Amino acid sequence: MAEELLANIGELKIIKVTTTGPSSYSSGGFTVRVSSAKEIKAVLTATNDGGYKVDEGKISIDANEMTVPVLYYDYDATADGVAIEPSSGDLSGVNFTFILLAV
Repeated sequence: MAEELLANIGELKIIKVTTTGPSSYSSGGFTVRVSSAKEIKAVLTATNDGGYKVDEGKISIDANEMTVPVLYYDYDATADGVAIEPSSGDLSGVNFTFILLAV
């Protein structure tokens, strides 16, 4: 995992965090701890290179940790539908990038 300070705005920081996903994803999401922040105020963007959907609004924040639920579209289904969360899986080959507002 890498953390990069992009800007200081008074007490606030804009931090870029890059990490790989977990080797064993479980329902509910995976945890990312940001050591350069005391408290994450908001997730501004969340992207990845594996084709998964990460909704910034569904990421839960607790101090300097965030729990990131991952979704995908099951287009092999008989009828295309909404994005669903994998119940398990290896996401260690997927790179996730977050832009955070923190103190």
